Amino acid sequence: MAFGFTTDENNVFGQSVQEAGTYNVKILPQSEVKTSSNGNEMAVFDYEVVDGEYAGGQVRYDNMVWKDDTQEAAERSQKNFNNMAVAAGAKSGVSFTSIQQFVQTLVGKTINIKVEWETSNYNGKTNLVVKAKNKVDQEGSKPNGITRDQVANGSKQQTNASPFAGNQQAQQGDLNPFNGNGGLDIDPNDLPF
Repeated sequence: MAFGFTTDENNVFGQSVQEAGTYNVKILPQSEVKTSSNGNEMAVFDYEVVDGEYAGGQVRYDNMVWKDDTQEAAERSQKNFNNMAVAAGAKSGVSFTSIQQFVQTLVGKTINIKVEWETSNYNGKTNLVVKAKNKVDQEGSKPNGITRDQVANGSKQQTNASPFAGNQQAQQGDLNPFNGNGGLDIDPNDLPF
């Protein structure tokens, strides 16, 4: 057979998420623990959409920084990490003793995330950013039609996230993707759920 084909956008490697919205996702094994540039522990989660039009597409680099330098920061960190655990199915009374245990416990769990396009002040690129984490939506993933191009060209997104749910945003200069390592070698018998 001689070379020849017709291009087809639906016949390519890898699926990517092209719209903001809410998605049922599985927490991927490459999720890891790192250290922020400010020395704080940080969980970095990667997700894969499990249903709908973008099934197989990934949302990467959801950074959750543990801060406890003030009472307010510690309470916010506890609420943020607790929200993630509850979204993944943890019941009241589950104890986590390390951020490594937390990440390893959540790998493979399914949650629902709300993502929006956000343009980085650092490099000017527009990427999906996780704004909220909730339990799986039984009605499935719901893209909202807002694409990267619309946001990069000046369109605005509406944000309806609860102030009590979502990702703790790191302060500028707090994230360093090259610090730390995964360090996820915990005995599976030590995982809380």
